[in-house]
Amino acid sequence: MNVRSKILKIRNLPTDGELIDHINAKPYLFILVCIAIGLALMFTRLYLIGIVITFMFLYYLLFVKDVTLIEFYDKYAIFYLNNGKDECFLLFWEDVEKWSISSSRNDLDVLNIVLRNQESIALKCLGRKKVARYFVTYVSTPCEKAIGKQHAL
Repeated sequence: MNVRSKILKIRNLPTDGELIDHINAKPYLFILVCIAIGLALMFTRLYLIGIVITFMFLYYLLFVKDVTLIEFYDKYAIFYLNNGKDECFLLFWEDVEKWSISSSRNDLDVLNIVLRNQESIALKCLGRKKVARYFVTYVSTPCEKAIGKQHAL
């Protein structure tokens, strides 16, 4: 069976489809909470720790580049590989036969995908709950939808 999902250059991405959501590498909420904690610590006896935390996270917020890791479209998902070769994996929803997410303690979670031509793909991903939500929504595999809650944990 032919599948359209493949690794390709970012410049060759399709232009059709509606962007629904994306996952970035920079966790803005976490950064802002840490800055707030650092500012609060500056007014206590732990003011040196507060200064270090505040400046460290301000630097991260202002000077570290934010990278898009995954984009979800209505017809496909794009997994940016960030391997220095400007490549990405274009995954069409209808090509997925099975999927699962396995967690890792010391690294990113791994999204395991079996395509309709029985090719197996493992992609490291961030945002486990968001990834599982879109796979449950767009991939029409009844056995995975029945245990979809397992993937969203």
